[in-house]
Amino acid sequence: MTARTCIAVDSTCDLPAKFIQQHNIEVLPIYINHAKGQELDYRDPQTMLNFYKNHSRDVYGLAQSDPLSVNDMTDILKQRLLPKYDLVQVVTINSKKSDVFKRVSEAALVNEPKFRELERNEGRAPFRIRLYDSMSMFTGHALLVYELVKRIQVDKLPLNKSIREIDNMRDQVYGYLIPNDLSYMRERRHLRKGDNNISWVNFKLASALNLRPIVQLHRGNTDKIDTGKGFLGALEKLLVHVKKQIQQGLTSDVIAMSYGGLLEEIKDEPVLVEFREFCKQSNIKTMLSMMSMTGAVNVGPKSFALSFATDKDLV
Repeated sequence: MTARTCIAVDSTCDLPAKFIQQHNIEVLPIYINHAKGQELDYRDPQTMLNFYKNHSRDVYGLAQSDPLSVNDMTDILKQRLLPKYDLVQVVTINSKKSDVFKRVSEAALVNEPKFRELERNEGRAPFRIRLYDSMSMFTGHALLVYELVKRIQVDKLPLNKSIREIDNMRDQVYGYLIPNDLSYMRERRHLRKGDNNISWVNFKLASALNLRPIVQLHRGNTDKIDTGKGFLGALEKLLVHVKKQIQQGLTSDVIAMSYGGLLEEIKDEPVLVEFREFCKQSNIKTMLSMMSMTGAVNVGPKSFALSFATDKDLV
């Protein structure tokens, strides 16, 4: 991949800031509309730290996230991407859950004649935007981008072949989410897009029993698969499940994880420390990042997400 080619993701892609910086990944922001106004989520580390330190239910409880408008996306294309690149490979969140794919596609279509005019009048190289729907969210999205970067920068494969290879992996990605605040999820149930398979009607019973659901995201579908006693109980149950999949073999050498809060709150939890050591002994890397502001707004702060890829039946 040449210096005039880049990978771009929307801000819901839960990659660590260091990885984004090291691999020159462009981040397309998402609007967050809340009780005090509007702000942009573009995975800036300091902005995310401030968001989690100052998060309040009053401000963000009924906040909504919106992709950039076609006009806003046009501005980013012209001001940020067009001057630096000839080819932008965009990898988006699941198009069933968000309109990011649709908005970027519309902006590219609207601006196509302008790009061709620039080529004719200024003699610049052709500018192209390619879109790929990860059909995943949060850490699943991140895992596919990690694999794409690895194929391009480590395996030295052409971009087209790299995309074909992650396309073969896409259906192998299993994502998991543990929401920590069930009342938050219930209050927002009318705002969420595309998770009608999950019922939150028993949230009072679950809250009374201190249960937390473990939600699976696979091939664009969302289903509750289990519950655990409290957040840490659910986390422990999820990590036991993931260990079994590691033991029978994964198709990616990384486990992607994110947490909707300050990482200091979770990174030293014994169950997570032990899991990361297990992964290390199994020659599996782990990535832990802060969950995007958009993710936290939609599923609640202090939620946990994890993804892996396997071509085997789950055990």
